[in-house]
Amino acid sequence: MKKLMRMFAAFSLALPLVLVGMAQPASAGFGDMRDQCGGGYYCLMGDANWRMCIAGFTGNDSDYADNACWDGVVGHYLDNRATSVFNNGYAGAPDDIQSFRHPNYVEMIWFVPQGTYYSNVDHWCGALPCNDQASSHRWV
Repeated sequence: MKKLMRMFAAFSLALPLVLVGMAQPASAGFGDMRDQCGGGYYCLMGDANWRMCIAGFTGNDSDYADNACWDGVVGHYLDNRATSVFNNGYAGAPDDIQSFRHPNYVEMIWFVPQGTYYSNVDHWCGALPCNDQASSHRWV
């Protein structure tokens, strides 16, 4: 009987911890958005690890200032917002991406080969800082 009482006491102490863990609200953040990047697209995300704002392109874009990106139900402008990228373009010319700091393809800051993704563009760019710096891109 003592053994049963000890087990009951241990369970009674552990139960509130389990319930508290279950009661936590779901995270408001988005998971990995690479699955949302369709074949043939160059996608830019607003946060590291492919989270938050996503915008997808099948062609060149000389100025991100008027491009909207998607954060669930909230829209944002893409200009100076990209932190992670995914080149999901199709093999064949052109299939690689050059991203630029300024509109009209001025000052290349990173290059993304077809099929490549970077979770934090600061680790892959030519001139720091690069996170939240891109304003245009072109396929090459």
